[in-house]
Amino acid sequence: MSRINGDRGIPRIPSRADTVRVPLWMLLVGLAGKICAHVLVFLVRHPVPVGLLLAVLVVRQRFGLAGLGLGVAGLVLVAVLWRLAHRRSFGWLVRWVWGRWRLLVVYRWRWRPVMVHTGLAIRMPTSNAERVSFAETFPRIRQVRCDRWADRLRVELLYGQTPEQWAEQAEALRHAFRARACRVRPDRKVGFVWVEFTRRDSLAGPVPPVDLDGPDADGDGGDDDGSPVDLSGLPVGRREDGDLWRLPVRGAHVLVAGATGSGKGSVIWSTIRGLGPAVRAGLVELWVCDPKGGMELAFGQGMFTRFATDTDSIAVLLDNAVSVMRKRAARLRGVARLHTPTVGEPLIVVIVDELASLTAYVTDRELKKQLAASLPLLLSQGRAPGVVVVGAVQDPRKEVLPFRDLFPVRVALRMTDADQVDLVLGDGARERGAVADAIPDDMPGVGYVLADGQADPVRVRACWVDDAEIAWMAQRFAPPAGEVFTLDDLAQGWTPDVDGWAA
Repeated sequence: MSRINGDRGIPRIPSRADTVRVPLWMLLVGLAGKICAHVLVFLVRHPVPVGLLLAVLVVRQRFGLAGLGLGVAGLVLVAVLWRLAHRRSFGWLVRWVWGRWRLLVVYRWRWRPVMVHTGLAIRMPTSNAERVSFAETFPRIRQVRCDRWADRLRVELLYGQTPEQWAEQAEALRHAFRARACRVRPDRKVGFVWVEFTRRDSLAGPVPPVDLDGPDADGDGGDDDGSPVDLSGLPVGRREDGDLWRLPVRGAHVLVAGATGSGKGSVIWSTIRGLGPAVRAGLVELWVCDPKGGMELAFGQGMFTRFATDTDSIAVLLDNAVSVMRKRAARLRGVARLHTPTVGEPLIVVIVDELASLTAYVTDRELKKQLAASLPLLLSQGRAPGVVVVGAVQDPRKEVLPFRDLFPVRVALRMTDADQVDLVLGDGARERGAVADAIPDDMPGVGYVLADGQADPVRVRACWVDDAEIAWMAQRFAPPAGEVFTLDDLAQGWTPDVDGWAA
C-alpha cells in the first residue's frame, strides 16, 4: 500500500502575515509624502498648464479682475494677429496645446487601467516568505499629436512586446478610449508604435470636386508653377486627416478594386477630371475601354482620344498601346529613364472599367490570348515610356486577375470578404487598419490606398462627380483639335475608321 503523501513534503498551510501596529502619526506622514510625490510628478509632467495657472493667479493677485480681463483680451488679440500673420505656426501651437490637454484629461487618466485590462502591461511576480505580490510595468506615452480628426500617441514598447500584439488589441483600445476607430502602426524607430484614435470621421459626407480653374488649380496650396496639372499626384479626393488625396499617374499603374456600388466610378471619374487640364493642353491622351458597352464612361467621350466598348476594339486599342510603348522605349533607351509628357508625345492613360471582362469572361480563345498578352506587357513595361493603366475590378482573386501584383498603386474600396483586403493591398494590410470589408454601404468612394514604398494603407474618399459635372468637363477639357492621331500613328496603319477611335 502506498503511504499517505509518499515522500513528498507536506504543503505549507497558507497563513496571514503578522499584523504590524503603526502609530497614527507615521501613517499621516507617509500619506503626506505620497501626496507630495504625486504633486511633484504632476508638476514635472505638465509644466505648461501649471505655469499658465500660476500666471493667472499672480495677475489676479496683483492687478485684480480688471487686469486679468485686460490680459485675456491682449492674449486674444495677439492670437488673432498671429493667426492672420502666420497661420501654419499658429495651427501648430493650437494642435500642441490641444494635444497636451487631451493627454492630461483623457489618456493619463485611463492609461494604466486600460493597459492592465488589455494585457499590455507587464506584471512581474515578487515573492517572499509570506506572500506573492506583483509589480506592474506600463508602456509610456512619449509623444502626442492631435488635430481636428484624430489623436496620435507615440508609445514606447515594453521589453518583449511587438507592434503585432498592440494591433491585436486595437478594437479593445478603441472602446476603452471611446474612439470611432483605432489603428496601430510601427514607428520608424524600433521599439515604438503610433496608436491613432479617430474622434471624428472627416469622410462621413460626400467630397466635392476640387476647383480646377481657381488660383490653386493643382491643389498644392501654393502658387501654380504654370503646369496644367501635377501628374505625380492628382487631387482626386480627401484623406482621413483632412488633406487632399493625391493619386499618382505618371510612372504608376493604378488598380481600383471594390464590390458593386462601392464607388469605383467615383475614383475613375475623379482621375479623369484631375487629368482634364492636361488633356486640354495636349499633354495627356485618354484611351478608354468600357466593356459594359459604354454605359459607365460614354458620358465623357468628348475628352477621350480613343474609346472602345466591345472586346474586339479593346484588343485593337491595347495592341496599339503596346506598339506606342515599344516605339517610345526604343527611342528613350540610354536617353531617359522616365518619359516626360509633351504636346508632341503626350502621356497615354489607358483606362479599363472592368478588367475581369478582359481576363476571365472572354469566351473567344484567340481573343483571350491576345488580351492576356497585351495587358501584362503594358503593366510590366509601360510606366517608363509613358503608357500607364488605370483599371477597375470587382473580384480581385488570382484566377480572375492573375497580374494584380503589377499595379504599384492599389485602392481597396468596400469589399464583400475580409480576405479580399489582403489580396488587393498585400498580406497583413487588414491587420494594419485597412478594414475595407467593414465600410458601410452608404459610403461609396471610401477605401484604403497603398502605394509602393508606403508602409501602411491610408483611408481616403474619392470626390463625387455627378452627370452634370461630367458633361461640363467633357466639353471644357476636350483634346486640342488635330491631336487625335499623328503621322507616326498613320504610318503604323492606324486610321480614324478603327473601332473605338474618338470622334
